[in-house]
Amino acid sequence: MIVRVKIHFKMKINPNILVTVLFFLTFLIHFSLWKFVFHLDEIVIVKFYLFLSVMFMMMITLIVLINRVAPEFLGLSVIGLILLKFGLMYLIRKKLNFEVIPGYKFHFIVPYFVLTTLLTYYAIKLINHDKKQ
Repeated sequence: MIVRVKIHFKMKINPNILVTVLFFLTFLIHFSLWKFVFHLDEIVIVKFYLFLSVMFMMMITLIVLINRVAPEFLGLSVIGLILLKFGLMYLIRKKLNFEVIPGYKFHFIVPYFVLTTLLTYYAIKLINHDKKQ
């Protein structure tokens, strides 16, 4: 007679830690590909991720503030912040000379969408947390 025991471990990972870890993993993977596979200048990618980091932290801060002030508008605010981020990325593209890098669309669109996904995930976690309370 075989007895099967199911053990369920539910680890609740703090969304702040998860988003931060995924952000740094994105940077490390992209930087290693950039440097060791494509052999491109690392100054451009460091500037790009520095800009993305500042934008990402500003948007997370704005999401938290909006959630405290007017939580019913959090979803709409996230859409507006994503559009703002898109506009700023379009403006900064000329400043960082993205066009001189071969395959620049791949190198800069993928991290943009990864960080936009992380921002959306964080907002969803805040919305769901508010609904539970």
